[in-house]
Amino acid sequence: MKRITLLLLVTVVSLALYAQSAKSEAISSLNTAKSMIESGKYIKAQEELDYAQAKISEILSEDLLKYIPAAPAGFTLEDKTSQSLGQAGAIIGSANAIAATGTYTKDEIELDLTIAVGGLPGQTGGLMGLAAMFGGMTDMRTRTIRIKGNNATLEYDEDEESGTLTIKVGENITVLVSGENLTDADVMKTLAEKVDFDGLLKNF
Repeated sequence: MKRITLLLLVTVVSLALYAQSAKSEAISSLNTAKSMIESGKYIKAQEELDYAQAKISEILSEDLLKYIPAAPAGFTLEDKTSQSLGQAGAIIGSANAIAATGTYTKDEIELDLTIAVGGLPGQTGGLMGLAAMFGGMTDMRTRTIRIKGNNATLEYDEDEESGTLTIKVGENITVLVSGENLTDADVMKTLAEKVDFDGLLKNF
């Protein structure tokens, strides 16, 4: 127990130090960019601004990781990661496009929960809702539901025992739960309901 507590403490301290470092680098790049602009070196200024933007995205992705929920009863949270989409994010609509993912298991069941913010990934929920209109064209059963007041699309294939739950949160956030070896699609809903949607809307 003491070892687990120590590891958690080390992790928390490491994340705090990382956030401070990224913040310092962003501020430094912004100050450098200002000097470059004043001296007419606009290309160099743009490079510094791009670097500062990348650091801000890294900070945001670490903050987003906090919204990966604890495991539902009987499940284990195996892993959680976050990332900034960087230049790819800028191409698809937002330089601050970020994502965080958690993997949960229970016996043979595996669930993956992804929170995407910004750009096309964050707007996927609306696109999935449109796609649900054509759900009858496949063997997968598709339903439009609500999760804690948010519109969602639930797709479930009984034969394959797999499914996907896509939730649109505000304008730029999508929460996606996918599952394998599912005998009941409601398992995905149970996990999704543990997400702090109000916190996501307030902070992202």
